Amino acid sequence: PWWRFEGAIQDFNNNRFDRIQIARWLCIDESMSAWRPRTTPTGGLPNISFILRKPEPLGTEFKSMVCTKTGVMIYLETQRGKEGMKTKRLNAELGATAGCTVRAMEAFPQAFGIKGDAYFGSVACASELAVRGFEGVLQVKQNHGLYPKAIIQEALNNAPGGVSIILKGTAPNEQLLYAIGYKYSSKKVLFFIMTSKAGSTKPGKPYEMKYTDPHGNVCTRLVERPAVLSEFFADSNKIDCHNQARQFELGLEKSWVTHDPYFRLVTSILGMSVVDA
Repeated sequence: PWWRFEGAIQDFNNNRFDRIQIARWLCIDESMSAWRPRTTPTGGLPNISFILRKPEPLGTEFKSMVCTKTGVMIYLETQRGKEGMKTKRLNAELGATAGCTVRAMEAFPQAFGIKGDAYFGSVACASELAVRGFEGVLQVKQNHGLYPKAIIQEALNNAPGGVSIILKGTAPNEQLLYAIGYKYSSKKVLFFIMTSKAGSTKPGKPYEMKYTDPHGNVCTRLVERPAVLSEFFADSNKIDCHNQARQFELGLEKSWVTHDPYFRLVTSILGMSVVDA
């Protein structure tokens, strides 16, 4: 049912592959084309998505990928809902999240590696990237199968902010991976999985923590972290910045009012192209 629009996505991806010189590292996340139906559940589209954490939570969801150096959007994949995505290549073998990430990277075989947030991060995803010759640095949260989360949590339980732990292991497909636990505050531990050549675990650029002292002054404390995580956080918001520029600073979707859902989708693609220009 998405045939009316999939040609535009294929043309977008092919154009970016042919014309954009990408950096070694890419970043993957989500982008939304806002659409709020008034009289029907999906407003004339085959399906719509709702992602509460997004500034525009309702509409068509894309898994999107950008170049980390230029911030240019280079790849989109329309999300067709749970049932609609079951037939996508690799999803049956790897699962939806790992399959999506591997498909995106395979679209750019000249790339070195990919960085992604907790939706994309898992041992399965990192190991499948590695077996295909790609590197990856991925945050792990809900998809923690085979990940030593409990071991890391116990090791960092009473540690102060700035302490990290790195565990080395082998995935079921014989790929070497590293699990990183990073305690960036006294209470919060972040979990990451990385491939063997994705970066250095030596100290990198520290995190600048802002806090208010007893007199109301804003103070800064430098929190140590591994270099690979410093580089991860330097790039991890690239798609969020792109989405902000398109949806709110440019705002074509808010200015070009329409009742045609496909016109809205084309407007979103045009907005992405304007931001990239």
